[in-house]
Amino acid sequence: MSEATSLVPFFVGFILTATGVQATCPIELSPPRVVVRYGDPVSVNCSTSVSQNDGMGWEAKQGGTGLKMGNHLTWTVEKLTEWTTSPVCFINLRNMKVRQCLRKLEIVIYTFPENISINSSSDSDGVMRENEQYNLTCHIHQVAPVKYLIVTWYKGDRPGSKFIFYNSTEKPVDKLSVFTFTPTRRDNGVTFRCEATMDLGPEGPQLNVSSQEINISVHYGPDVQCSVIDILEGETLESKCPVEGNPTPSVRWMKDGKLINQSIPLTRQNAGLYIVEAQGASNLTQKIQVLVIYGPQLSPQCQGSYTALEYTPLNRTCTAEGYPKPEITWYKDGGEVELIGNLTRRDAGLYEITASNNLSSVNVTLEINVIYPPSLIVELEDSEVEIGSAVSLKCSSTGNPRPTYIWNYFRAANVMEENEDGVSLLVIHNATAYNTGSYTCYASNKGGNVSKTARLTVKDATPECPIEITPHRMVIPYRGPTQTAACKPTSDDGNVKGIYWEVHGIKIHNEKWSPDTREDWDPRPVCNATFKGLGTCRKAVHFTLYKTPDSVSIRLVRNRTSVVEGSELQLQCDIISVAPAQNLTVRWYQGNDTLQPLIRGPMRVAGCRPEDGTKCDISVVRSPVNLSSTISITVNRKHNGAEFRCEAQMDLGPEGPQPPPNMTSEPLNITVDYKPAINTTKLPKKIPVFRGYPEDLVCEADGHPRPNIQWIYSPYKVPHLSKDTLTVSEAGLYNCTATNEIDSTFYVVEVILKEDYLPLIAGFVAVTVVAISIVFVFIYSIYYKNTRMRRYSLKNPRLSTHNGNVAHNGWDMQFPMTKLSYLICAWPFAVPQRTLVSAHCQVVLSSKSVVVGFGHSFSVNCSSLSNQTAEMGWESRQDPRELTPGVTFLTLEVSSVKLWKLSPQCYVNLNDKTQCAERLPVTVYKMPDSVSMPQPSQPASMVEGEKRVVKCDVTNVAPVRNLSVLFHKGNKIVSTYTFNDSSLEPVNVSSVYDLIAHRDDNGSQIWCEAKLNFLTTGLQDTSMRSESQKVIVLYPPTFDEPENETLEVPAADKIILNCNAIGNPALVYSWHSPPPVQQTDMNPYKNQLILTRPLQFPGTYNCTASNLQGTTTKYFTLVEAPRNRSTFAAIVGGLVFLGLVLIVAGVYVVKPDGTFSLNKGSYQPTSSGIVRMYILINLTLVLLYYMFKPLLLTQMLWCLWIYTFAAIMFMRSLHTHDRAVCFSRGRCHLLNFPLFPFAPHPQSQLGRPGPFCFEHSSLQSCQAQFKFSFSAHPFFNRRLSAENIMGSYFVRWILTLCMFCSVVTLLMCVSVSGEGCSLILKPSRVVVGFGEPVTVSCEAARPVRVLGWESAISASHTQQDLSIQWKVDSLIDWIEEPICYGVFFTAPRQCEEKLNLVLYKTPDRVSIRPVNHTGPMVEGKEYQLLCEVQNVAPVQYLTLRWYRGQSEVYNHTYSDLTSSSPVQVSSILVVTPTRAENGAQYRCVAELELGPEGPQPPPTVASEPLNASVYFPPTFLSPEPEVLELTLGVEISLNCTATGNPTPVYSWQSSHPTQERMEDEAVLTFSSLVPGTYICTASNALDKKSKQFIVKAKTKGV
Repeated sequence: MSEATSLVPFFVGFILTATGVQATCPIELSPPRVVVRYGDPVSVNCSTSVSQNDGMGWEAKQGGTGLKMGNHLTWTVEKLTEWTTSPVCFINLRNMKVRQCLRKLEIVIYTFPENISINSSSDSDGVMRENEQYNLTCHIHQVAPVKYLIVTWYKGDRPGSKFIFYNSTEKPVDKLSVFTFTPTRRDNGVTFRCEATMDLGPEGPQLNVSSQEINISVHYGPDVQCSVIDILEGETLESKCPVEGNPTPSVRWMKDGKLINQSIPLTRQNAGLYIVEAQGASNLTQKIQVLVIYGPQLSPQCQGSYTALEYTPLNRTCTAEGYPKPEITWYKDGGEVELIGNLTRRDAGLYEITASNNLSSVNVTLEINVIYPPSLIVELEDSEVEIGSAVSLKCSSTGNPRPTYIWNYFRAANVMEENEDGVSLLVIHNATAYNTGSYTCYASNKGGNVSKTARLTVKDATPECPIEITPHRMVIPYRGPTQTAACKPTSDDGNVKGIYWEVHGIKIHNEKWSPDTREDWDPRPVCNATFKGLGTCRKAVHFTLYKTPDSVSIRLVRNRTSVVEGSELQLQCDIISVAPAQNLTVRWYQGNDTLQPLIRGPMRVAGCRPEDGTKCDISVVRSPVNLSSTISITVNRKHNGAEFRCEAQMDLGPEGPQPPPNMTSEPLNITVDYKPAINTTKLPKKIPVFRGYPEDLVCEADGHPRPNIQWIYSPYKVPHLSKDTLTVSEAGLYNCTATNEIDSTFYVVEVILKEDYLPLIAGFVAVTVVAISIVFVFIYSIYYKNTRMRRYSLKNPRLSTHNGNVAHNGWDMQFPMTKLSYLICAWPFAVPQRTLVSAHCQVVLSSKSVVVGFGHSFSVNCSSLSNQTAEMGWESRQDPRELTPGVTFLTLEVSSVKLWKLSPQCYVNLNDKTQCAERLPVTVYKMPDSVSMPQPSQPASMVEGEKRVVKCDVTNVAPVRNLSVLFHKGNKIVSTYTFNDSSLEPVNVSSVYDLIAHRDDNGSQIWCEAKLNFLTTGLQDTSMRSESQKVIVLYPPTFDEPENETLEVPAADKIILNCNAIGNPALVYSWHSPPPVQQTDMNPYKNQLILTRPLQFPGTYNCTASNLQGTTTKYFTLVEAPRNRSTFAAIVGGLVFLGLVLIVAGVYVVKPDGTFSLNKGSYQPTSSGIVRMYILINLTLVLLYYMFKPLLLTQMLWCLWIYTFAAIMFMRSLHTHDRAVCFSRGRCHLLNFPLFPFAPHPQSQLGRPGPFCFEHSSLQSCQAQFKFSFSAHPFFNRRLSAENIMGSYFVRWILTLCMFCSVVTLLMCVSVSGEGCSLILKPSRVVVGFGEPVTVSCEAARPVRVLGWESAISASHTQQDLSIQWKVDSLIDWIEEPICYGVFFTAPRQCEEKLNLVLYKTPDRVSIRPVNHTGPMVEGKEYQLLCEVQNVAPVQYLTLRWYRGQSEVYNHTYSDLTSSSPVQVSSILVVTPTRAENGAQYRCVAELELGPEGPQPPPTVASEPLNASVYFPPTFLSPEPEVLELTLGVEISLNCTATGNPTPVYSWQSSHPTQERMEDEAVLTFSSLVPGTYICTASNALDKKSKQFIVKAKTKGV
């Protein structure tokens, strides 16, 4: 193949690749990428999945194959030597739009050197000068391709710089890598090398090669490491100032031109300037100042004693020598002082003078004596003292010589002066109000004097002026006799300066004052007095001039004759001319009871206007005024006919007249009209009436005016009406209507007619049994006589045979069946579709619309239906079709959509020069790049009801108007969001969904879905979903079943109380049962309580389910199941009656010879007296039973009699004539028949030992042993022959049946007497607080004769109503057990129900305190906290909860206690405190859980919190020793902070004796510090801990 020909497929492939066809070329290269060393072989396979092709081939500069047929072809080169080869595999496609496609092989050809070299720009010996720049060069020969080459430089073993080459040449080249390096003295002796690596990807090898190492030697110096030397006296120069250099220099020291030996110790005289000469890599000469350090010395003037006057200078010179120059410090009383200027009194004392430098310190003492006058008094301050307590006032002053003291104050007997040790004390014993005042102390000496005044206040003591006014309160009637008030001091100690009166603001210099009882309404008299030490004080006289009212009247604010219930009534009380108004009290009365209504406004002065000011202020005005007081009452029916009156009373105190003067108004009567109210307690909503027992309906109504009662019922009913009572015996609705002028009301009673079927059933059974018995006796008699006795025959007996015919009853009728027909209506549901073509533009598109993905292709055919088509074309923004003549269809083909808006349009030009067009709607879409839901910033879990915003982000999607964002929760769509944006290009959008947490959402997955909605079918899935997020919802417990259940005690072996609940977090269950169950072994599960047969006690069980979100309680009430034995009683009654009939029949139809006869003839039964008596008694009891059904005694007598007589009859049957039981040796002659009907025949037992036989050798004669003979009664003298087997058994069958029926009847009677009660308590369980009211209703479910409550409080009964209430206004009896009883018309006649009553009382007090401990607690020790609860009941319902902060730590129940009255209980909590609990608060809460009938939430009483103070030893924040570097001029801090309780106290110790005294603080900061070891100790009452700080001086130059 020629070169030109081979390039054609290459260029075709290139064009196809550029146009995007390459992406779909069906060629696969294996491997797709090849890495091969230059000169090595290479092989790559090219294969295709298209079987129908026109051949394939390889194009390459080396190893090309040309076109070959087949589905795979291998490119193979034995030795690859062409650096720029680019192999391409191509294929010629058949029947395809693209005829040829190709795929290029990625190939890398490499070569890599086996070694590389390195050299330096320095001398050949590798010596470099410090701080000069040098180049290191790495040589890499013949490497390719260079773009994969990396050169790394190593300094020692550490990699340094990396060099990457970006040369794109593929042929081998030589490369250099240069590393620039500036050495320092630290680089002396280091080695350098370079390493070349080549990373050719996962298909190639990892190549590397390293050069040899080059060693560097750095020359520097010589350098002197110091310029000024501080050297201790006795040290040498050699150790203090070394000279460094490479090579090692030679050094000598010079001073004053003389050579100095470096090893000789220096003295203070050797200090001065030195010259250092050093020779090495270079020559160095340097001057160094040497300073010799030695300790300080003080001059003699610094010690002894010195005396001076105050404010004179200190003429004493104190100096010190040493280096560094010593600092002289003066200390007094352990503190540093500085004497500057003139001396003062504070400067006197003993001084310690210290001279110190960094080396050492010395100290001496100096005493200074300063003469000065008394100082200011500073200890005398204003003071407060409790009344009755003692207090002392201290007056002290410092002076030289010592001063003397004088006091000035109000002289009182309880004040004493004491002078001791230069201090004067004024001691006040049993402080009173008279001790309040000013106290002045004077201190003086030869130098001068000072004074100071302080004020003493006696707390809780009424400031009292020491004057006495007689009388202290004056209450005088208007125009009454006057009185005189006298004012004088309480004691005459010379303290009084003057006394005068002040009345109406005018001073009266007199000790007495008399008022004017006509004019002095408000004189305000005050007595003023001036005392020494107290100043001026005053005392007022409580003066009242009063006047009683002229009249008091009551009236309605709005005059009305009557008011309607519920309206507001205003009453006004007018009081005329009374003074003073503030002492007046108005009381309101309704009848004789004090009225406390809602007061609309205060008492006011009549006729006042706002501008009158204080003249209308009752608290200010004291002259006579007219007053009015108004109240508002919301009237009810109880106010009808009530009398209201008001009373004005003057309360003038104990000094006023007694009793207080008062005046009452005339009474005011009011009339209240109110609508009728029907008394429903006597008229239940539903009343059962038994047939034959009429019931009275009593309709009573209260109202004003008196209501009219009217009964309304069906006209077909004929009840009896007597006034307001309606006697009914028929079922139906009866309307009681009460009407008056205000309103009308009605009450509908439903009467239900009931039948008492028990007597009817019993009678029916009895009649049936009698009939069957008679028929049985008659038939058996005939049978017996015909077959056994042979005495009865029928005349002309003729036996008939059955004829086999079947008789029809005529009821077999054929009913015609009508076949149903159905009408089926069909609605047309399919309408033929057709394409509408415009009459003017008959252009048809193969697709009405196009939906295409961005970058995808589509094609649409356009056809013209007109035969006048001249030419056609397509207009489009991308790939339009030019106008084409002579065609009737034209296709628009777009290979790859690149525009978001195409707007294609097919147009047709007709022969008549007209044109028509059809637009093709094209929608270009793009699927989102991503759909995500950002993680919420809040916690992952949500609380039920919490609202959280869930956001869905959709990136780069188009068109957005077709986008829908769907939020899914599990498999359910919960929200759909659409967009109105008209943009066609991709955008980023977001939508939100407000998620409100619900418990059903817990554990569900929430996610969002972005979906593009198009009407076009056949598209691929246009939806994308986000990652899902799990919803965790926290919610409180909720029970599966209703919260409260009432269950009957079952007959099964066990009952399961299901307390299953749901909640999140996981639930914790706890059970509370009645005391009998709690004291036994139950079978509790977490959410179930299994009660077996012995534990099924009635009562209330509660289960509490709780988690962090809340607590809920479910109550189970177990009650006894009622029993209904009416049917059983009827059956047993029938059996008893059957037995009686058989007995009577036996008496009258059995003949003496044992035969039966219904023919009385000459035979009359000879009944004994006992039988006749039995029959008479039975008939009497039957009559009593039906006459006195309600009496339980009649039932019991009836049952007892039946049982007794049956037993007698049975025993009599054992002792009839010829029933002799005899015993002989080994033989027994038995009865003629067995004792029971099921015994064997007597003949078969003759001569055998039987149940009543035994062998006895001493018994000789049967007649002599035992002989029983009963021949007294003819009834038992009937001889039954041996052949009369039926007769023998008849009596025994009758007696046995009577015995059985009697026993069953007795059991039935006893059981019926205990049958379930028909009383209903509403409510069945009552929880009431101590002293609170309680009301319980007892209702009868059937007619009752008497219904009542048996109780120690509020016992009651009724004989008319079906309900009755037990009502107590204030329940205070702890042992009250009310019982509701009822006496009924039918069985059971009497029963009772006991009320489940719980009387509770919340605790009076709940307190908490430590046990056997006071003060703080120590960490790690065990303590007990006691919680005491006083007077709580009932204690078995009490739960005591312990809290630390807000967390419950323990709870204690008292279910094992059974006391119903208040008791005192306690609980102990054992705690082991930690430091984290310091400051925590403990409290206990008493909670009464009284069940669902009790108050909700349960009542609680909490104790006061107990603050826990926990002591714990000190603990450092960082206990490890710290090493600190000291830098000259930089502050240094030592942090010794520790935590502890009590707060730690710090102390510091230094290893350096000259270190100045350190403060006792946690953190110390120094600007200068001597290097050494410092120890900080933190201690408190429990322990002490130490921490070490090591301070080191930082070396210069490092």
